[in-house]
Amino acid sequence: MIRERRGVVQSLVTALVTKPFMLLSGISGSGKTQLARRIAAGIAAGMYQDGRYTGLSYSSEGTAQAFKVTLAKNGIVPDMLGDDGEAYIDIREPEDVLDPQALAGSNLNDVMKYRVAFLPVRPDWTDPQKIWGYYNPLTGLYYPTSATLVALHAYLEFLAYGASAPRHFIILDELNLARVEYYLADILSLMECPTTIVGSKIKIGELSSVHPFNRPLWTVSAPKSEIGKEDSVHEQLYIGKMDQSWTLAYHYLSASNAGMMLNKMPVALEDVINGADWHRVIPPKLTFTPNLTIIGTVNVDETTFSFSPKVLDRAFVMEFNEMDYTRVCGDWPGFADARDALVTMHKILRPENLHFGYRTVKEILDYVGQSQSGWQSQGDFCIASKVLPKLRGGEDKLGSILPVFWAFALTDEHDFGKLHAIATDLVADVLAGRQMPGILARMGLERAAYPLSADKLFRMTRQLLETGLASFF
Repeated sequence: MIRERRGVVQSLVTALVTKPFMLLSGISGSGKTQLARRIAAGIAAGMYQDGRYTGLSYSSEGTAQAFKVTLAKNGIVPDMLGDDGEAYIDIREPEDVLDPQALAGSNLNDVMKYRVAFLPVRPDWTDPQKIWGYYNPLTGLYYPTSATLVALHAYLEFLAYGASAPRHFIILDELNLARVEYYLADILSLMECPTTIVGSKIKIGELSSVHPFNRPLWTVSAPKSEIGKEDSVHEQLYIGKMDQSWTLAYHYLSASNAGMMLNKMPVALEDVINGADWHRVIPPKLTFTPNLTIIGTVNVDETTFSFSPKVLDRAFVMEFNEMDYTRVCGDWPGFADARDALVTMHKILRPENLHFGYRTVKEILDYVGQSQSGWQSQGDFCIASKVLPKLRGGEDKLGSILPVFWAFALTDEHDFGKLHAIATDLVADVLAGRQMPGILARMGLERAAYPLSADKLFRMTRQLLETGLASFF
């Protein structure tokens, strides 16, 4: 279970319905990915009725308010509706809502498989093949990604339901580890001209090629009896012999061009035609539909790429940098013991955006719990191993932070006026060439409150004053 401010969650849902592209930025461990996955799952699942998720929103409308009500009623965000935007509310998973028996009897697995795709981005992504998959000439099969199947499912359900079609999501984790303008180029163009329904006609939007053939290909899950046969499903789709359900919809993607007006047809995704389900064949082109949304999580550091105006113009951007450990982590085991130290460290690091997220807090508390002791005995190791390694930079970034953090590690003082006064004296000690034993003696301390951390911060502060740069490693 994660928590976020109600106003933030409401804004996120509104943005997801308004625009097909969403960027979630913020410090590592702030909960961006989990928030995206849970909100996407709740919207894609839709209303829960008669033991199944329908995929449809409350009142079957495609409005932001309808999806907010849906998330409240299906239990994913039970406190979604309300006027207090600063109140922290729980965002749950379906596993938190349904008991194991009801969960096993539901269609949740299919919903998650074909309506929500999760792709961790890698630095070597340079072309759209990373999103769509690839054709293997040795096997004659196409190997789609989960994003390909979700995009196809979105297309078919859009033809089946129209404006009330269930929402689909492709979540790209660490979106900017590679250049977005390269591997996401096709999607950025497609979303500007999606396929739409005009009366009883389908207006085909811009199309993107996913493999080099002009006919659908079998996937790796194709029945062996059908591969290579002249009358197999993918051959019949190409020559237009299939004129029903999803096969006709695929034929449109095989033979049509952008802007063509084609007849709307009923689509039944459960139809099995010549041994093929809809996901066993991949058409040569894909299109973007209004019920498909791309969500990307973003970290900004020296390992990632910045965004061009082309990308930012197409997206809503939300930032997750504000951490409130007390309101989010207050009922976590062990938090009360560590609260004062965690809050003080947050106040020290927040001005330079070097503070840590909820994931770090959880891992620290888990460690303390596993040690079967308390913060007093384990806090020093946790600070040295989970907080200090992220500190690196020049005097402009660390000059106001390291001495104050060092003062805290020495004294466990939480009053910031006193910490800054101590920090001023510590800088003078370093400039005077004093070592840690002499500094402790001057302060009348037998040992530091957090010895490992204090010793490391002493060396980092000295390094910063001598060279203008400091890092943990």
